[in-house]
Amino acid sequence: MALQIEEQYVESLSSMGHKLSVKNFIWSKEEWPAINHDEFTVSHDIPAISLREISDGRRNPNYEKVCKVMVNACEKWGFFKLVDHGVALEIIENFKGSMNALFDLPMEQKLKGVRSASLPLGYCATNPDYGKNLPWAEILQLLQSPQMVVGFATKVFGDQHQPFRIKPARPPTIEVHETDAMIGYLNALDNLGMTILEMLAHGLGLPDNFFTKNFEAKEATMIRVNRYPPCPLPEKCLGLGSHSDPHTLTILLQDDVGGLQVLMNDNKWIGIRPVQNSFIINIGDTLEAWTNGRLKSVVHRAVVNKEKNRLSAAYFMSPSDCATIECPPELMDPIINPRKYESFTWGDFKKQLLVQKRVVGKTALERYLISN
Repeated sequence: MALQIEEQYVESLSSMGHKLSVKNFIWSKEEWPAINHDEFTVSHDIPAISLREISDGRRNPNYEKVCKVMVNACEKWGFFKLVDHGVALEIIENFKGSMNALFDLPMEQKLKGVRSASLPLGYCATNPDYGKNLPWAEILQLLQSPQMVVGFATKVFGDQHQPFRIKPARPPTIEVHETDAMIGYLNALDNLGMTILEMLAHGLGLPDNFFTKNFEAKEATMIRVNRYPPCPLPEKCLGLGSHSDPHTLTILLQDDVGGLQVLMNDNKWIGIRPVQNSFIINIGDTLEAWTNGRLKSVVHRAVVNKEKNRLSAAYFMSPSDCATIECPPELMDPIINPRKYESFTWGDFKKQLLVQKRVVGKTALERYLISN
């Protein structure tokens, strides 16, 4: 039976002349997940942080406390769940609806927006260029750029790119009369991300704009939307292999299916239970280097299941290419906490990522480690 399953044709992930079967998606044995997509434990779950009590910003006496809690979560876990985040539910639901509408299209229509070999932006069904350990996922990756979003939507849908555009039936809760579902979502997450970076800087004792002053240009910030179809062999396949995010900060939206797993210090994987109307925030390699390892970039992966589609969207915040990633003196001590990473620009780091093509574990950041 297992061999028959491995020979099954995977229509939903075959494109551009690549006729793939399940066996093409089987990962190396050491990568096979030991826990299912919906296995969670109360004792091992990342903390949840609410922004409800700081809606007035620094004038609120709780601001200092919440900033410290956020830093503590990033020091211990590298991840936290963000609730009461202030992004309107309408924006989130419109975005999710537009993404599911896109992935539901016939393959030939989605391929009108296929990414190019030289620039990994646009749509792709899995990533056959990897050759092995293929991700069990459809992927859309775009920059934080209205021009790119509209250009992609026009390629796929023509001038009437309705799945990316919504006209609310009632007066919208956001201050526009007609909003583009994708662009509205990207703008909302940009605002949220800048708030989080300010709070992390504040909690670390740095000037509030220490990080955000490097994010005025959005040239490298991007979104990656994954939809993981039902998989007949989830015990041997992965939606996304073990990796850390090379960017600065990730804001992840996921549905209620489950599949995100995080690698703990004891080298055991734990499942992250989905929470309705929340985001998962995690530290990227760049921010780990920027804080001399105080904030942790943690390895994680996405597992799949037999029954349900799973949708996730990762918003990757990155600074300007010319931004120098160098830990400030306030976060170092020559004896207790000496400098751990060489300084580098995000532009140079990004070039290394393009050469490497596939990030495995924390290999992208490890090349900048200093031997003390």
